[in-house]
Amino acid sequence: MHKDLPTTWEEDGYVVTRTTAWSAPGCHSGCGIICYVNKETGKLEKVEGDPEHPYNQGHICPRCAALPDVVNSEERLLYPMKRDPERRGDPDAWERISWDEALDLVYDTMTALGDQYGKHTLQTFCGTGRDILWQSQRLAYSMGTPHVESYSSGLACWMPRLMSYNVSTGGYMMPDCSECHEDRYDNPEYKDPEVIVVWGNNCVASNSDGFFGQWVVEVVKRGAKMIVVDPRLTWMAARADLWIQPRPAVDSAVAMAMLKVIIEEDLYDHDFVDRWTYGFEALVERSREYDFDELCERAWVDPEKIRKAARMIAAGNHTAVQLGLAVDMQRNGIGAVRSIIAMLAICGDIDQPGGQIFTPEPYDFHYFSWGFKELPEDVQKMVVGYDEYPFIRMGMVLDQPDLAVVQAETEEPYGFTGAIMMGTNPLCCMSNADLNRVYPVLQKLKFICVCDWRITPTIQALADVALPVAMCVEKTGMIAKRTGACAMSPIAGLDIQGEPKSDAEITLLLGKRFNPEMFPWDTVEEIYDFLVKDSGWSWQDIRKMNWAWPGQEYRRYEKGLLRADGQPGFNTSTGRIELYSPFAESIGENVLPYYDEPYYGPYTTPELYKEYPVITMTGSRNIQFFHSEHRDVKKLREIQPDPLVEINDVWAKEQGFEDGDWLWVEDKIGRIKHRAKCTPIVKYGMANVNSGWWFPETDPHEDPMYGCWDVNPNVLSELGQQGPTGFGADVKALLCKIYKCDEEDANVKASTAH
Repeated sequence: MHKDLPTTWEEDGYVVTRTTAWSAPGCHSGCGIICYVNKETGKLEKVEGDPEHPYNQGHICPRCAALPDVVNSEERLLYPMKRDPERRGDPDAWERISWDEALDLVYDTMTALGDQYGKHTLQTFCGTGRDILWQSQRLAYSMGTPHVESYSSGLACWMPRLMSYNVSTGGYMMPDCSECHEDRYDNPEYKDPEVIVVWGNNCVASNSDGFFGQWVVEVVKRGAKMIVVDPRLTWMAARADLWIQPRPAVDSAVAMAMLKVIIEEDLYDHDFVDRWTYGFEALVERSREYDFDELCERAWVDPEKIRKAARMIAAGNHTAVQLGLAVDMQRNGIGAVRSIIAMLAICGDIDQPGGQIFTPEPYDFHYFSWGFKELPEDVQKMVVGYDEYPFIRMGMVLDQPDLAVVQAETEEPYGFTGAIMMGTNPLCCMSNADLNRVYPVLQKLKFICVCDWRITPTIQALADVALPVAMCVEKTGMIAKRTGACAMSPIAGLDIQGEPKSDAEITLLLGKRFNPEMFPWDTVEEIYDFLVKDSGWSWQDIRKMNWAWPGQEYRRYEKGLLRADGQPGFNTSTGRIELYSPFAESIGENVLPYYDEPYYGPYTTPELYKEYPVITMTGSRNIQFFHSEHRDVKKLREIQPDPLVEINDVWAKEQGFEDGDWLWVEDKIGRIKHRAKCTPIVKYGMANVNSGWWFPETDPHEDPMYGCWDVNPNVLSELGQQGPTGFGADVKALLCKIYKCDEEDANVKASTAH
């Protein structure tokens, strides 16, 4: 465990508290912060990184530094509100109510809908992976429904990586940068990666999925060679020893080309392959199906760079890969990730120091689908896509979004009637929401309750009840990652505005109404005590310790530490890393890694490509924003006042575009406006548009959607492009045309046409 540290003290007129930032607002990370509250005013005035916190070691991003602006914002939703469903979208229809009235209203209305139409017609919506996953999922199960929604097409956010690891190695993995050791780089078993590959991930800006980007920076500073695979010249790519710049959404072509080099040049670890992998000969045969030069040509990459990267990866005795969201956001996300895992496996870099290590939640902490197995079996099978896409059963159990939208549209075999949304703003983000279809589907719901810290487009346009959510510095919470567990509690001396409650408390209060047996606890602290019970500590213990280490061992497959039966091997059906997947074979899916093209593209739909010749990415991270959050924080918005489309500077000059021009970005289903950013960081013929955009400063009387229809790329995205497993979608490979807005169109006042 980490050394005992003071959690609260006084300093220069401030009450100072050491705690953890997560959400709301916040990203995936859960960084350690030190908060300064003015003793006289009770206001949070300053936030610094906590140098004693082992996760971020004092590093914080602009969003954490701006946390006081969010906590003290005049835009906060302070009290529970309701309005007549007949007046959805009307900003003047809101009426303040008490918490008891609000909770009773949600419970009574959802129960009545369940009684009339069936409990299976109820839904919860959960946002990105923060302090909201177990809450929204267990709440759904307490209502008797299996339907937890994301409306992210192809579940193309972490899920393809999670499923691919589960199928291939038996558990989720990430690079070993010493983050699991209490003594970090001084641990005698630890070795720095000799080569680290950052694939589709500008991790210093995103810090996604529990991996802190600074860890890569530190091992590179300590001597690791870095390869970056990314269509954009990111901060990481600009500092790489080798940068590979492929066409978006063809990572499987790049990975299969690397695999061919490693196999054909006999660069793999024969001993590890023979003892610990299953299906190597079949993988060799699969690699022979592809022509190396054709793979490189399709990926638009230099063959010599691919050869150099493959040789570097194989030569490194300790090689690790940090996989980003971009590999999920393609139709062949599963094939791409399995190809990359296969490359690491045949080089013997699995569960080794400085390689790819297993990262389950410590102490059996229940983040994912907690309570799903408590539902009757026939209800479990109602998960949308349960039969069509069996991969859904391999991890976090969510409705397959593309099929869920179709079901909501057709009401076959049944429609949906009521929803509780937590930690999500689906009109503005959700990765590939296809606003043209999702907005009407959400309008059909008879009742919507949204929990958030301010009025969002989703609340203003759709909600019947809005519940105010507490900030991370105002609530009790718990973060449990493979790197350790830490707790947060309300910071000392803070004068809390209004009556916000944490998502966990809202869940507990509603859950006890819906199903007291699933919520036997009286306080949130008791829930977290239960969730960390296997650690031997209480929530309060971990809060005092600042950090609890679960410990880290290497080569656990040799010691029987990965399997429930205690036998050596991996937690797969064969006990080996499955290059050839028996599970995929049993459900009729592709049994080996493979290359496939995007749904739309120059090779799959050449005629469409002629009409829409700019391959357009979206979803790349800006360090000052997180998804749709922070557009209303002045000091962050000043960094980037408007949504930007990055276009190649040479191409822009040929088109007559200049920096700052308002441009239309149009595909076959919609168009949006972005300002031009002419830059060499994207290839000729490619573009990158910003996701998550809306204009909080818009008068909701003019547009309750706050400009989403004008600027949000969800207008461009299209449902129904999921991969054959139900996972992955081509969010990173939209086919668009780009042209100037005329003077009237360049006025980005929110459109009311929709």
